[in-house]
Amino acid sequence: MDTQISNRQSVIQIVKAASSDIMTTLGGDTFGFALGLMLLHTTHSAMSFGLGSIIYPLVGLLLVIPVGNLVDHQPHRLLILGSKLAGILAFALYALLVPWLSMPMLLAVMMLTIVACCDKVTTTAFTAAVRELVNPAHIKTLATIEQAAIATIQLVSPIIAAALYAWIGFVGIVWIELGMEIISALIVLTMRFHPVTRLLADDHAKSQWQQFRVGLRYIRDRFTLRTIVLVGILLNFLFSSIDIGLPYAIVQTRHLSSAQLSWVLSAFAAGILLGNLLLMVMPTVKRILRLVLGLGAVIGLLVVLLGSVFLSTLNGQWLIGLLIGWSLLVGIVLAFINTPMSVYMQLTVPTELLGRVDATFSTLMQLALPLGTLVYGSLFQACAAGPVYLVTGLVIIGYLSYNMWRVHHSVATKQIGNDERRVVLN
Repeated sequence: MDTQISNRQSVIQIVKAASSDIMTTLGGDTFGFALGLMLLHTTHSAMSFGLGSIIYPLVGLLLVIPVGNLVDHQPHRLLILGSKLAGILAFALYALLVPWLSMPMLLAVMMLTIVACCDKVTTTAFTAAVRELVNPAHIKTLATIEQAAIATIQLVSPIIAAALYAWIGFVGIVWIELGMEIISALIVLTMRFHPVTRLLADDHAKSQWQQFRVGLRYIRDRFTLRTIVLVGILLNFLFSSIDIGLPYAIVQTRHLSSAQLSWVLSAFAAGILLGNLLLMVMPTVKRILRLVLGLGAVIGLLVVLLGSVFLSTLNGQWLIGLLIGWSLLVGIVLAFINTPMSVYMQLTVPTELLGRVDATFSTLMQLALPLGTLVYGSLFQACAAGPVYLVTGLVIIGYLSYNMWRVHHSVATKQIGNDERRVVLN
C-alpha cells in the first residue's frame, strides 16, 4: 500500500539525495579525469578520454534487459546499496593493483566495466525510486536540485583532478574515490524508501524478454518518447566528437596545458548549473518534444561555431577564452534538454514500468556512443578538428530540421493521439 510522503519528508530526502550525488560525482569525475590524463600521458592515444564512452554504453546494452526487469521487481534500496558495495570493493582492489601492473589500458578497461555495471543498477534503481523518496509536487525540485548539485561538482572536479594529479598522483586519487563511494553509501543507508504499489500481476511468470518487451511497447506507442530516442541516437553519435575531440585538440594539437583543458571542461558544468538554476525558478516546461528538437538544432549551430574556431589561427588565452564561453552555452542548452525530459518521464511513466522504460531509454540513447567514439577517435587522429566539427554541426542542424518538419506534419495530419498532441503542443 502506498504511503503518503509529507513535504517535510520530501525536503529531507532531497537534501540526502543531493548529498549522495555530490559524493558520487565528486569522486567519480575526479577519478575519470585523472584516468584520462594518466592514459593520455602513457599511451598518447586520442581514445584516452573516450574509454568510458565506449564501455558504458556497451555494458548498458548487455544489462538493459536484466537490470530493467530486476529494478521493476526488487526493492530499490537493496539494489542501490548492493551496487554501491560492489563498487567500493572494486575501487579498493584497483587501488592495490594499479601500482604493480604494467598494462594500464587493460586494467582501466576492466575497472571501468565493473564501475559501469554498478552505475547501471544504481542510476536505474534511483530513477525508478523517485516516487518512493518524494511526493509528486517535489519531483521537479528533486530533479533540478540533483542536476544543479552534480553540475556544481562537475564545475570544479576537473580543476581539482588536475591539481590532485600533480600533487598526489593517480593512485592517490583512486583512494579518494574509494572514500567518496563509502560516504555516498552511508548516506543512502539513512534514506527512507516509502513503499509504492506495483501492478505487476503475472509478470513474474513471464520470461526475461517478455517482461522487458512491455517497456519497449510503452516507448513504441508514445510518439514523444519514440521520436526523442531516435533523435538521441544520432545526436549522441555526433556529440561524441566533443567528448573525444576537444581534449585531444586542446592538449595534443594546440599543445595547451591540462589545467587549461580543465577550465574548458568545467565550463560545461557551469552552464548546466546555470541552466538548472533557471529551471528551478521557472514553471514546468511544456511542449517537451519541440523543446528538445529546437534546442538540439541550437547545439548543431554551436558545433558549427566550434569548427570555425578551430579553423582559425587563434591560440593561447584567446582560444581558451572562446572555448570556455562556448562550453558554457552548450551546458545551458543541455540543461534545458535533459532535466525537463527527466521530469516528464517521472510524471508520466507508470511506477511498475519505470525501471524498464528508463533502462531502455538510457541504453538506446547511449547506444551510438561506442561507434561514435571509434569513428571520431580515428577522424581526429587523421584530420584537423575544424573541418570535422563543421561537418558534424551541419549534419545535426539538417537532421533536427527534418524531425521538426516530421513532428509538424504528424500533428497537422492527426497521426498521433490526443494525449500525445497535448504533450507536443501544450
